[in-house]
Amino acid sequence: MTDAPRTTEHDDGAAAEMGDLLGGLLPERLAAGYAAFLSRGECPEEEAAGRAGSRAVLDELIARGLVHRVVYASSAAIRPTDPALAFRDIIHDLQRRLIESSDRLAAAYGRLNDVQRIFARRAIEQAPEEAIRIVTDKEEIHSLSLSIINSAQSDFLGLHTWRFERPLRKESSAPPPRGVISRDVRCRSIYSTEYFENEVGHHVIQSSIAEGEEVRIIRRLPMKMKLVDEEVAMLPLTPTGADGIALVKAPVIVKALRQYFELLWDRATPVAAPGGAGAVPVPSARGGPTELQLRLVGMMALGLKDESIANRTGMSLRTVRRHISTIMEMLSAETRFAAGVMAAKRGWIK
Repeated sequence: MTDAPRTTEHDDGAAAEMGDLLGGLLPERLAAGYAAFLSRGECPEEEAAGRAGSRAVLDELIARGLVHRVVYASSAAIRPTDPALAFRDIIHDLQRRLIESSDRLAAAYGRLNDVQRIFARRAIEQAPEEAIRIVTDKEEIHSLSLSIINSAQSDFLGLHTWRFERPLRKESSAPPPRGVISRDVRCRSIYSTEYFENEVGHHVIQSSIAEGEEVRIIRRLPMKMKLVDEEVAMLPLTPTGADGIALVKAPVIVKALRQYFELLWDRATPVAAPGGAGAVPVPSARGGPTELQLRLVGMMALGLKDESIANRTGMSLRTVRRHISTIMEMLSAETRFAAGVMAAKRGWIK
């Protein structure tokens, strides 16, 4: 126990800046409560709830380690935790929640097979000729693929893994037909990271974007899929899809597949329209990052190496590293992980 409470000079400016930095990392009520303690220092325990805003907020600040109780000879006080320690704990908590979120997504995908099996059985019992159809003839698969794409009225969704029976060629791949996109069908595709690192795959992505398709990239994409209007889906029977497909029309399964696509879409990184090797960085509004810097941040978030980024942008390795250094300086980040956290907080990564 110490002898008496310490007094701290008010520093409203520093506390307000700290509150702004905490915005988005903590609920607003906690950020405001913590900033109030930083501004005015510790206070007698009986006054702490009022300073925090409510007893519930004070209890949560204590539980999160943002403030702590100090016992004196004849009284007790509530003191704010050092900001450096508080930020470290907040970042660790964000990392933990990110890992838990990834685990939940992995668990959801693990259950997808069970969901498909259960509801497929029910659907087949109700309408066996319509629920699920297995197709192994390659010509029929190709015909069905074009047919369901052309039948789209509102949405066409695709998942594309880098798994093929034969190496992918530029001339053997094509984006959704222009007629589909021109009639206001929203076409969205998620590609595995390997597409972005491969010359042919990169060509496929840029061609799709040029035709009006929305494209995102994600690591470890588990399977291929085509889905139209929550009415029909095509799933490969094998990783490459070479041995046949399942044509799924069971509404419950198609809806579940659509929800799974949306989960992946939210986690994937958007790919911007091609700007060309000599694209000039265009400043965004309010002095924010340039379009080029946003592209580079997205590639960094995918885990692409500097060499791959250089190949995809047409810049030299030295120029890429110079831009990345500038980005990390703008974000006040010492590591790529920290840069990713700060970029996400600022809305640079969707």
